[in-house]
Amino acid sequence: MKASHILVPTDFSEASLEAVKMAAKFVEMYDSTVDLIHVIPLMSYYDESMQHLGVPFDMEKDLYPKVLKTANEKLHEIAEEYIPKEHRGQLINLVGRKPSQVIANKANESQYDLLIMSNKGGHDTDEIRSHITEKVIRYCEKPVLSIDTAFGEDEIHEILVPMDGSGDSVAPLVQAFEFAHAFDARITLMHIIEPYSLGMEVMPFAMEDDSAVYHSLIQNIGKYFDKHPELGFKVERTGVDFEDLLIRETDTGSESVKFISIVKKGFSAHTEICDYANESADMIIMSTHGRTGIARILLGSTTAIVAQHLKKPLMTLRPE
Repeated sequence: MKASHILVPTDFSEASLEAVKMAAKFVEMYDSTVDLIHVIPLMSYYDESMQHLGVPFDMEKDLYPKVLKTANEKLHEIAEEYIPKEHRGQLINLVGRKPSQVIANKANESQYDLLIMSNKGGHDTDEIRSHITEKVIRYCEKPVLSIDTAFGEDEIHEILVPMDGSGDSVAPLVQAFEFAHAFDARITLMHIIEPYSLGMEVMPFAMEDDSAVYHSLIQNIGKYFDKHPELGFKVERTGVDFEDLLIRETDTGSESVKFISIVKKGFSAHTEICDYANESADMIIMSTHGRTGIARILLGSTTAIVAQHLKKPLMTLRPE
């Protein structure tokens, strides 16, 4: 995958350091440059500053420099401990009312390939992913990898890619291939048939045959890559239903990764995805958009609910 420039938010908590450690692993794998960003919540900024300075104080000369100086020193300490000097980029300190929005805006405005952040932070909660992480996933236009703890190549054996058959849901296969090839892992595609639609009344959908759904998914994947020849991907059928190869053609030859397809029937797509992922998969990669709406944002979608309940590493991608 392209991970030349990575942004890592940190609040200096032990939990957030896991994202920095993960970025260090990406440095080894992809020769990445890593920027660290720390956002000081606006109220915390004022409270901490006034406690030390008392009143009256000068906003520009007293309050602003002292708070940011402390944060900058911590950023340098973290960078020196985890990121090799030649791979260190910017150390960014910002003040903002909503840290999640500041982080997302910074990522969107700059040429980052990936944002890596911890599921938790200094304000730990019972939720799998913190509210800040969820909101960054919602607003960030760049791929976001959210983790609990940093993982190594030998810990990823199965990568789950939920798919609804739309082109947007096929797009994450490219990133999944990159990880699967690097980690010597397999890819599992999962399509959920939800038999009921909740509207003015509960109406059952026609229950399609699993094999027919599978063949339709494979055809849609093939059509997607036919429309994007620049990606260099194709699907090769093995002759065994629900088992196929994803192949990437390169200037020096071809690379392949095995993938299996699972078609399940369930009343809740996010429940089926989370249950399978938490029990069997090591990582999940999914799109923030699908066939449920052209302009639909993450909040309220299957991806948002998955993010709330998934215990495994999650990479979300917003389709172009």
